[in-house]
Amino acid sequence: MKKYFLFLFTIAVACSETAIYHNDSYTIFYDKVIQGEYTSSVESPYKIVSDFGGESYVWEKKNDHSLFPTLITPYPVEEAVYNMSIDECINAVEPDGTLRTGLEWGGVWTRDVSYSTILSMAFMQPHAAMTSLLCKINSKGEIVQDTGTGGAWPCSTDRQVWVAAAWELYKVTGDREWLETVYPVAKKSLEVDLRTVYDDETGLVKGESSFIDWRKQSYPLWMESADIYDSKCLGTNVVHYMALNSAAQMARLLGDELTADDFDKAASGIKNAINERLWMEDKGYYAQYIAGRNDDLLYTKSETLGQALAILYGVADEERASVLSQSVPVVDFGAPVFWPWIPDMAPYHTRAVWPFVQSFWISACAKTGNEEGVIHGIAAIWRAAMMYATNKENFVANDGSWKGTQVNSSNMLWSLSGSLSVVFRTLMGINYNSPDAITFAPVVPASLKAERKVEDFRYRDAQIDIIVKGYGDVIKSFAIDGQECDIPAFPSDLSGKHTVEIVLADAFRNDMTINKVGDVRTPMTPFVRFGGRGKYIRWYGEEGAQKYEIYAGGRKVKETTERRCNVEDDWRGDIQVVAVAADGTPSFPSEPLTRNETVHDSFSPIMLDIKSGRDFSVTVDVPNDGVWSLSWNYANARGSLYSDQTCGIRMLYVDGKKSGISVFPNRNYASGSAGAYATDGWDMWGWTSPQKLGLSAGKHTLKLVCESDSDNMKRTTNDFMLKGLKIVCQDE
Repeated sequence: MKKYFLFLFTIAVACSETAIYHNDSYTIFYDKVIQGEYTSSVESPYKIVSDFGGESYVWEKKNDHSLFPTLITPYPVEEAVYNMSIDECINAVEPDGTLRTGLEWGGVWTRDVSYSTILSMAFMQPHAAMTSLLCKINSKGEIVQDTGTGGAWPCSTDRQVWVAAAWELYKVTGDREWLETVYPVAKKSLEVDLRTVYDDETGLVKGESSFIDWRKQSYPLWMESADIYDSKCLGTNVVHYMALNSAAQMARLLGDELTADDFDKAASGIKNAINERLWMEDKGYYAQYIAGRNDDLLYTKSETLGQALAILYGVADEERASVLSQSVPVVDFGAPVFWPWIPDMAPYHTRAVWPFVQSFWISACAKTGNEEGVIHGIAAIWRAAMMYATNKENFVANDGSWKGTQVNSSNMLWSLSGSLSVVFRTLMGINYNSPDAITFAPVVPASLKAERKVEDFRYRDAQIDIIVKGYGDVIKSFAIDGQECDIPAFPSDLSGKHTVEIVLADAFRNDMTINKVGDVRTPMTPFVRFGGRGKYIRWYGEEGAQKYEIYAGGRKVKETTERRCNVEDDWRGDIQVVAVAADGTPSFPSEPLTRNETVHDSFSPIMLDIKSGRDFSVTVDVPNDGVWSLSWNYANARGSLYSDQTCGIRMLYVDGKKSGISVFPNRNYASGSAGAYATDGWDMWGWTSPQKLGLSAGKHTLKLVCESDSDNMKRTTNDFMLKGLKIVCQDE
């Protein structure tokens, strides 16, 4: 007997010294994580102790887990992180049945709860997820855009992720009443956006990057709210594609074939536009966004959430998805929100890793069969959870610490949801590809080879014990209750207790890599001005810049090492300068300069107050036929730029004909720095994003009108001031 226990002890010691994952920054063993001088250890399946950063972090079980699935695995780190996430999942449910955003963040936020639902809350906490989504419907029966730059919608338009989350809940539950409740909301919200924020010229959707809504963390400081509204972003466009696809499937189930066809067509258009406009063949991934004023440029940073969703929802075809999973930049501590990073900016979205984004990226790597991407991502999730002894909101990409981030929270809903998705979505391979069955596609890295079991997983009227043996992404056998099946799926009409057993082939179909990058920051954005009455442009030299690229009309026209450049007669459109570092890393483009013919009109400032329903008309005299871009000189200081629903919106009529929405975003914090605040904000004047109009020579009447399509989220606050306009010729 003594020899037997000695044998077990020897085995345990050997296992504890075997690394599951190792890189230059940290090592994950089966029962602990070591990062430099710091260690986080599993003391039991229900206790984690860490000394990370010289602090003391401890998690111990606080709740009854009996209503949730049990994970059985030979890896204590995996088991402890799972149990901690279950504990925090229980903590996240408020007395009113909604899902709390984080320990430090009360209430329900549209995008947080929607992404959390897609990751795991749809099957872990379906009733709480439903209750939470229903909280995010306004009095108009539309999805609420509750955060974003410039007074939220339509400056930010990623509210549509709600539709994908609602559809995920239906696929999980099969609840017809739920479907009938959410479909009208999805339909109305999408139809409003189709009329207001879809850009005919590019085929893309306007609006701020999805979830990256702290404007100075992802946009150049010269950009105002109106510029951000006019940007066309990867993540936001994929979200709209997801929503349109989801709503189309809802529509067909409910017999609304015409709407389904319309949504399918719109989704296809967005997918094609993303691949045509944003794909960068030389980099192997999509650009973060295109933006400009009169002319768009490509902003070439990689944005991980958008890349992941493009793979998971089929925007990227199989070949492109494979390239993506090997090309998107990652660092030791995970896949950063975007890369390269903005200089002289504290980490939050820039220079940061967010566990929920990392979790989507793990799923994307799993879908492509990228073993290295999967284990790198899982390690990033487990390291953070172990070292913090909680599921933190975000952490610094350079050192993996949450200290130094601008904002953070423990028990973060979408972080814990992502942690749970690692087990269920990746290692156990659970997918809800249709309302009719669970399909299984486990992806298990070789270093996590095991017999892994989840007990009492609930699906409709069934309780399932799921066993996955071996490693790889190839299923050798699949059986339900000992009966082998040709298709790895569990039908929705089975009830009672069942066992699913999956044996993997101990092999991966493809040999794939990841794109490990360093601490790379862009040069500062050049500050460019005209000189010599528009005959040349000049700018300050930027530290780290080796050369400068000059763009006119959205195309590169010159390169130089000088800090001055003559403006050539054949240059057309807006002029911008990009600083380029020795390694080829570009800065943000400078603020656009235009020398095209412009018609100005100024008038006494006038307040357009939604309560009085005031419309506004003005007549302009256009010197020649052509395409002109219209911008209004306006002020909007009604509330906060970041947190209120105060974006001004009006319908524009030209000579009595409807010409689209004019948007007047909040600009109470226009420059992105504290020094930008005025006494009351109403003396901070700026320009709306341009609207392109085909105008003949002569006089034209422009009219801004309050009507139903020009309501914002709040409805009762839709105010701004005007004092002028300009129209710029686009045909020069």
